Amino acid sequence: MKIVNTAKAVVSAVISGLIIAASVPAAPCFTADAASLCTINTSKTYQTIRGFGGINLPEWVGSDMSSAQVQKAFGNGDDELGLTILRIYVSDDSNSWSRAVPTALAAQKLGATVFATPWNPPASMRNTVNGGVAGGKYQLRKDKWADYAKHLNSYVKFMESKGVNLYSVSVQNEPDYAADWTYWSASDLASFIAQYGKQVTSGTKAKLMSPESFQYRKDIYNAILNNSAAYNNTDLFGTHFYGTQRSQMDFPALENSGKEIWMTEVYVPNSEANSNERWPEAIKVSENIHNGLVVGNLNAYVWWYIRRNYSPMNENGTISKRGYCMAQFSKFVRPGDVRVDATEQPATNVLVSAYKNNKNQVTIVAVNNSDDGYAQQFSVGMNISDVDRWRTTSSENLAKTENLEYSGDSFWAQLPARSVSTFVVTLEGGSGNDQPSEPVTPPINTDPDENGYYFHDTFEGDTFSWEGHGAAEATLSGRTPYKDKEALLSQNREKAWNGLQKSLSTDVFKPGNEYSFSVCAEYLEGSTPTQEFVLSLQYADSAGETQFAHIAQATALKGQYVQLANTNFKIPEGASDLLLYVETTEGTGNFYIDEAIGAVSGTKVDGPSPVTFVLGDINCDGSVDTFDVIAARRGLISGTFSSNISSLAADVDMSGEYNITDTLLIQQYILGKITAFPDNRS
Repeated sequence: MKIVNTAKAVVSAVISGLIIAASVPAAPCFTADAASLCTINTSKTYQTIRGFGGINLPEWVGSDMSSAQVQKAFGNGDDELGLTILRIYVSDDSNSWSRAVPTALAAQKLGATVFATPWNPPASMRNTVNGGVAGGKYQLRKDKWADYAKHLNSYVKFMESKGVNLYSVSVQNEPDYAADWTYWSASDLASFIAQYGKQVTSGTKAKLMSPESFQYRKDIYNAILNNSAAYNNTDLFGTHFYGTQRSQMDFPALENSGKEIWMTEVYVPNSEANSNERWPEAIKVSENIHNGLVVGNLNAYVWWYIRRNYSPMNENGTISKRGYCMAQFSKFVRPGDVRVDATEQPATNVLVSAYKNNKNQVTIVAVNNSDDGYAQQFSVGMNISDVDRWRTTSSENLAKTENLEYSGDSFWAQLPARSVSTFVVTLEGGSGNDQPSEPVTPPINTDPDENGYYFHDTFEGDTFSWEGHGAAEATLSGRTPYKDKEALLSQNREKAWNGLQKSLSTDVFKPGNEYSFSVCAEYLEGSTPTQEFVLSLQYADSAGETQFAHIAQATALKGQYVQLANTNFKIPEGASDLLLYVETTEGTGNFYIDEAIGAVSGTKVDGPSPVTFVLGDINCDGSVDTFDVIAARRGLISGTFSSNISSLAADVDMSGEYNITDTLLIQQYILGKITAFPDNRS
């Protein structure tokens, strides 16, 4: 969509029928016993939530978000939106790509997942047809399909080179509403993905997102589902919700496909100037989110512009009424939380959804878009230890009420007319933290499983009790997993020893006994081609003094996982307060871990193969010859090599940098003037 496209705003509003004209009553009106019991069943689970977000588009609006506005949007403190997803623009002009970088980096530092969407291929690849909504302003030439795949791939690699780790890139923005951009037929989209989908993300960590339909048109997605190659090449599905009615949000074929569904663009109920402060119109935002998550089983919900006069944030950086209605979800239903079963409509025009996390908490969001307020009873099926509430009404913005009364497994709460309420319910044994972040964590095994594992932490929707070590923060991330879909990210490190840690029980890992440990680690940031990782144990000795022991150490090549493994590590005698942690020997850049395992002594855990290379073998063909001299000279002129391995192989004197001395040494080696390279490591 485009800011100047007023016709779309009118069409969207007309189709959706979401514009309302209700007024706020002068005083709340409550009706007793007006609803049935609202039951939450935490054992019946649905989709994992990946987050909520919006797009930043300085390429179109002319100005970028300020650092304060990024904090307001992606922070989760008081009066912050708690967004966790940022959408950015794949410009058809590569000279403009850098404009998306500053905010993407800032949001990523706050833990946001970043993904990208293209509107058009470069001018050299397209025909101008001016075919309107059904025919597009442009169409991609079929003889340029391969070039378009390379264009998208180059964008992802450019972003990665700037430190922006894109979670995904989609094929096309709204191919079914293309009056101002590029049109594709459903069959062509499926054929392109089948033939070139892998090339789009080749050599990157990004996933391929499907085209993002304007109105969740099923023909676009059915074409992919019915083409096995296209389906296999599509990692997740994206759609928009303009005019998409509640009855149109349920798409069983997609929901049962085994791949996530992200709603990547919408504004509700209109884009009229200065409409974001209207009340009770803003409640339609919460209603739309609810319907998407509950009826559509969405994993993510992403608004159009983050900062606009009809958006969650005003132009001046303050949160709008629409923003507060979105925050009733985004601040409390966090990435990794799992939606659970709930009585969805306990009363007329009341919608309820529920989610669980790994702090033994249940988050309940109740949207009352009726003219009547009433007292609602909620039952969560397990004994409660605390209930806190946040509420937005005509006069309240995320107003907090702590320590609501409860009895056993249930509590009562008033749901005022035209209101949105979020309840964070801590169950007995829960942490009591106000704002949950992760799904329920299973307990550590006291006995090994059939593989000999005491724990196997995959980080699929769960931190498995890992947390930041020192000043670092731990966040689940789908950007660059070693296996499956997620890994654990360590960010905001201030020192090399800051990283990720996990407490170990001495009931399982007994002092004086040996155990096998394995963790896979990777880094993507920094100027050096390698990073040294260390897996260590912090513990208290018999005198109560803090001690440290190295379990394993390995060198990782930038962008590739390395295994930190020791099959026979002995827990020191008399040790207590065991803390397993991953650190680096230098640097403070972000890093990731995956597949963390503690097992019976002697257990060999499969992991990534060690990176090997031969000094001087720049083209990696197994020998040092004239072709490597040519590659060395090219690298000297361009300042870069085709891969990190090539860069390491070129630094034949191991001085830490490649220069003309290395080129001369390679030439002398080939001519037989030297038989070995000098070691100039500092």
